[in-house]
Amino acid sequence: MERRVSLVSFPDTSGGAGVGGSSSDPTTSRARLQDFKHQSLIYGRAKDRPYYALFMEQGTGKTRVAIKLAENHLKEGRIQAVLVLTTKGLVRNWSDVELPAHASIPYASDVWPNKRFMGGGSQGETPELNYWLVNIDAILTPSFDKKYREFLDHYPQHMAIVDESTVIKTPSAKRTRKAIELGTKARVRLIMTGLPTPHGPFDLYSQCNFLKVGVLGFTRFLAFKHRYADIVQVSYGQRSFPKIERFKNLDELKENYAKFASVIKKEDCLDLPPISWRVVPVPLTVTQRRHYDQLRKEFITVIKNEVVTAKIVIAMINKALQICSGQIKAANGTYIDIPTKRIEVLEELVEECAGQTIVWTAFVNNATAIGKVFGKEALLLPSGLTLDQRQMILGRFKAGEGKILVANPASAGHGLTLTNSSNMIHFSRSFNYEHRSQADARIHRIGQNNPCLVTDLLDPDTLEKKVVQILTMREEMAEFMMDSKFVRDLLNVKEEAMA
Repeated sequence: MERRVSLVSFPDTSGGAGVGGSSSDPTTSRARLQDFKHQSLIYGRAKDRPYYALFMEQGTGKTRVAIKLAENHLKEGRIQAVLVLTTKGLVRNWSDVELPAHASIPYASDVWPNKRFMGGGSQGETPELNYWLVNIDAILTPSFDKKYREFLDHYPQHMAIVDESTVIKTPSAKRTRKAIELGTKARVRLIMTGLPTPHGPFDLYSQCNFLKVGVLGFTRFLAFKHRYADIVQVSYGQRSFPKIERFKNLDELKENYAKFASVIKKEDCLDLPPISWRVVPVPLTVTQRRHYDQLRKEFITVIKNEVVTAKIVIAMINKALQICSGQIKAANGTYIDIPTKRIEVLEELVEECAGQTIVWTAFVNNATAIGKVFGKEALLLPSGLTLDQRQMILGRFKAGEGKILVANPASAGHGLTLTNSSNMIHFSRSFNYEHRSQADARIHRIGQNNPCLVTDLLDPDTLEKKVVQILTMREEMAEFMMDSKFVRDLLNVKEEAMA
């Protein structure tokens, strides 16, 4: 029987606590996993560094490298424990998937603040390395401060990791400032993400400051911005705001972070099966078209009067995307269904697929509607689940239960390995490049043996087509958000049908 250990009380590591390091799943057993060449090279570069960045594209195995680095720092006497800050959905991915698969020494892990403490492996072993896995949203709470002081008392020499480090990209945010403060108290620091600049080079500033304040040569964000972009003040009506005209000196910036970072792309290091993308046109119903055209006319009036901000643009686009998907959120927070042909087409595409399918939808009412149609064949993974509920649903899907997994990329698009499926459908989407990129990477990664297919359902006579084109071009969203010509084109140009 597996023993469980609570690190909230931070027991002395010489005690007989429960340990981890093995997995009951033969596909993730550490005995079967071997390092890829790129993982070994990165490990060699980073193993003795006090701080490092793993900018490794989704699916290239950055968590394995991070665990190996932590074990080496322990072996070299630099650390006694590891603090991992990550998103709510990934803390259990570390405890339930990554550590059992990749740890090569006895360990113990504490998922906090969810009060579920994991151990594993042989009961007679003593954990050599303790992991404290923390939902980064909790670091601003008084209860975290109390436990963190206990952690420091027991493990003054520790390693701090931020997994999916873009969660600390806004310099003025309280969470960012708190995370950087935590980094200053760690002897070794590591950041890791597959997409370090989802909105542009400015995203690097806070992430790298977690490693070492001023490591990029700037301690003031404004100076950093003006070094790497030409910024002008633009006025629309009575409002004004800074606009990026162009980025500059980016070769210099790359040279600076290359001193402490490894940048890895899948195509450079992995021989994965091919992945292809397609669009399946689904025309709007008469009711959808009426609502869509009304929204577009109202917004064009605002655009022509030059009263436009990024907030207004995003709100308008999201409302239009909701209508296209077959729903709209009312002012009182309730959802209104709009007749759509999209679920019928989804049924046909899922039926054509021999295996399981992942269906991404950005809007909660879409998931509810899909669940009603597919019944027991659909496993729903909405936001708001407890971590136990989330892991149970994922485990059922990976075990082959259910025909489809319906998930929101904002809450389930990071860190998961879902290579038991090679078919993915975007039923609806938000205008967020990071969410899109992360979602597509869930199936096309280490462990995938089959060709992958990603399908977008959309009406090509709406702005959905352009949104998908932008999201799949890997362009910077910030540039588009404030380009009034782009917004007018988005609203006015009727698209040709897509094959």
